[in-house]
Order: sequence, then C-alpha cells, then structure tokens
Amino acid sequence: MKRQIAGMLVGFYLVSGCGAESQPAAQQAVKADKAQSVEQKQTAQQDTAAVKPEPSAKPAATPSTSEPAAQQASVDQAAQKKAEELFLQARALIKQGKLPDATRVLNSAITLNPQVAKYYFHRGSAWADLKQDANAIVDLTKAIDMQPGVAQYYYTRALFFMTRGGGQLALNDFTKAIELKPDSHHAYNNRGLLFATSGKLKEARADFEQVLKIKPDSLDAMNNLGFTLMNLGEGDEAIKILNKVIQENPKYLNAYDNRGLAWQKQEKFDKAIADFTKAIELSPQNQKFYRQRMTAYESAGDKKKADADKQKLVWLQQLAAINEQLVKDPENTELLLERAQFFLASEERESAMQDYAKIVELTQDTGRGYLIRGALYLEEKELDRCIQECSRSIKIQPNPEAYSVRGDAFMQRGDLDHALRDFERARRIDEVVAQAYLKRSENYKKQGKHKLAAEDFERAVAIDPSLGPEKLNKEKTAAKPVIRPID
Repeated sequence: MKRQIAGMLVGFYLVSGCGAESQPAAQQAVKADKAQSVEQKQTAQQDTAAVKPEPSAKPAATPSTSEPAAQQASVDQAAQKKAEELFLQARALIKQGKLPDATRVLNSAITLNPQVAKYYFHRGSAWADLKQDANAIVDLTKAIDMQPGVAQYYYTRALFFMTRGGGQLALNDFTKAIELKPDSHHAYNNRGLLFATSGKLKEARADFEQVLKIKPDSLDAMNNLGFTLMNLGEGDEAIKILNKVIQENPKYLNAYDNRGLAWQKQEKFDKAIADFTKAIELSPQNQKFYRQRMTAYESAGDKKKADADKQKLVWLQQLAAINEQLVKDPENTELLLERAQFFLASEERESAMQDYAKIVELTQDTGRGYLIRGALYLEEKELDRCIQECSRSIKIQPNPEAYSVRGDAFMQRGDLDHALRDFERARRIDEVVAQAYLKRSENYKKQGKHKLAAEDFERAVAIDPSLGPEKLNKEKTAAKPVIRPID
C-alpha cells in the first residue's frame, strides 16, 4: 500500500521491496541507482522474487526535539509559543493530506523560530511527498545537522534516498539509524532490501535474521529471508520459511511468488505452477506471474497452457496501454468506454460496468453516460433497463441518439407506438423504421382500421420500396410525410 513519507510521522513509512507489487509514487517515478529492482533482475536471471518490507505494528512517536537552551534563548517566548502552535496546525494538515498548506504553515513557524529541528524535519518530509526533492533534502539534512542524535531523522532521509535511487546514501543513513537505535527492525529490514537488490545476499540475510531476532513474528522479514536464501542456493530452507509465511497468512502474495520460483529452481514444476496460479488469483492483472507460470508450463512440456498464458500476457499489455493513457487523463470518457468495451470483449463484465458507472458520473451534465449504458443494455437485450437509461439521458438533455436507442428497445419489446414516436423524434429513416410502420400497418388492418393501415403501409414503402408492390403509386406514397410532427 502506498504510504507517504510525511505519513511516517504517525506510522513508519514503508517502501516496496524487491519485486513488490506496489510502489510509492515517488519510487515509481525515479530510476534505480545501485539498488536495482528485482523485477529487472528476474528478467535477466529468472531467479529472484518479491522481497517485501514489513508493516508497521505501532505508530512511531515524534522524536524528541528539545533544543539547546542557548539557541532557544535568542527567540522570545511569545515567538516560540506561536511557532509551536503553527507546528501543531501543520501536523494536522499533514494528517489530512493537505501538504502544500502544511509547508506554508511550517514556513511561518520556521520564520518565527528557526532553531527547532522538527520543523525542518516535517517540512522536508512534506516536500518529499510533493516531489520537491531539492527542498526536501535541504530540510531533512538541516534537521540532522541540528540534532544528529535522532535515529528517525536518518531513517527518513534514508527512505528518501531509497525512493530516489540513491542506494549507497540510503544504506549509509540506515546504518546510522541502526547505530542510534539498535532495535529498529524497520531499519534493518529496509537495509536488507538494499543489500538484496544490489546482490549482497549474505549481508541481506544477516539483516533479515536480525529483524527476526527483534521481531520473531515478522512475516515480511520471513518472506524476505526466504527470497534471500533461495538466491543463495538454500532452496529447501527457503521453502520451509515461506511455508510458514503462507500458513500464517494464506493471502500473502509475495510468498507464493517466491516459493513458486524456489520450486521452479528445483524443477518441481507442478508445485511452481500451483503457486504462480495462486499468485494470479490474488493479483489477476500482474503480468509477472503469468510470465513466470508460462515459463513453468514450458519447462513442464505443457505447450497449450503456456500459449494460453502468452495470449493472456498480450491482453494484459493491451490493457496496460489503455490504463497508462487513463493515468494521464483519468476523466477521458472515450478512453473509459474503450476500456469498458475491452473488458466486455474479454468477459470481464464487472470491471466493464465499473467503467460505465464512471462514465455516467462524469457526464451528469449531458446524460451521455446513461445513453452509452443504455446502448449496452440494448445490445444485451435488457430492454427495460435500456429504456430506463435512455429516459434518464433524455430527461437531462433530449437528443436524437437517445430517442433512437430507446425506440429500438420499444421496437424489440413489441411496443410499436412508442417505438415510432421515438423514431420520429430522432428523425430517423432506415429499414428498422420501415419495418415498424409495416408491422403497425398490419396491426391496424387486423383491427379494421384500414385508413391508418394504409397510411403506415405507404410510409413503410416510402422508406423501403422493397416492402410494397412495384405498381404502388409512387406519387401517392411521396405525398405522405415519412416523419410526422410531434404533438
């Protein structure tokens, strides 16, 4: 789950580990430096898997920030008090996610009292989440310079470097944080991730084992250790540890991924396939798991299933391309409709209907979303729902297309009067309309209403001459208006 660095002030910030399924936006936006991702290493080596940071069990307290008396003496008490009030306001704004406002309030606090490290620390954390990296590093470093004995300051700057590709700088800060707070299992875990992703597996192993000494029930550390042991060639021990993770949490995604790779290294392809299949169930749109299962199927000699996964990968890549456009333009209704239709073509109806609902939400001023959804219901022969959606669209903004689609629904339901009334409002002339007039003509004839029957028949033939005898008087037919005024 994405967590902001500023949010770490009430709970440790967690970065994604090697091959983890979600990364903070900041981490996704930068190129890896020395800490290259395991996703990349899998492509080259096919022997690495997801290493995951452990979740925070308890919120982290704000570090002590009592400043030296000599420094505080130069700031009058009124200014100190006002600055602290502003700081508390900024903290509240950060919790609400109002980071730009928080930085402005902290600016004022620092102007009143520039000698408090925690003001710089919190402003630097907010700058980091706002992607104002230059400002962030200045403030985070200023806080450390003012109070070099606070482990959390080093830990937070390490996370900043880690998410910006500064592997060695992050490593240095995690190490310093550990020196200041030797029981910081979070620092050991994240330093272990850096070691693991840079190929220093023995060092990574030591850090993950240290986490388990401090926090024996850490499933994340167990998973990370399993990943590391697998790549150290200790497959049996890795599987044993990963079994325990899955036993404790049957929905632990990365453990299935790691264990599947461990089975695959041991050429136990059926077990590898089973684990990758479970990973796919838990994360259906993750291309990596399909790719790994495809490789396992190929190794097991099951070409048919390998080809099916290959086709699924193509589908996921197409979906990813649409999703990428939607990230840039999330309210583009044409893109949403394209994705909805893509889902429908793949029998992913639930996902499709979510996109249709989003289109409806975005077009409340025009009613077009109701029309689009109504057209879908018409195609699916859900005629009552089609009529309902089109009526909603017309109520917001009458338009020929909505009348036309609703007319088709009435036509298919056998309600010719309402169908023709909508066709006339849509000013539509085609073979469907001709058939509607012809059928109503036949109904009038059965009812003995011969004049009305003749008028509808002539209209039908005027639209589609193939419906009537060649000897029909064309001049007489032309005299009957095809589109009648609406009363």
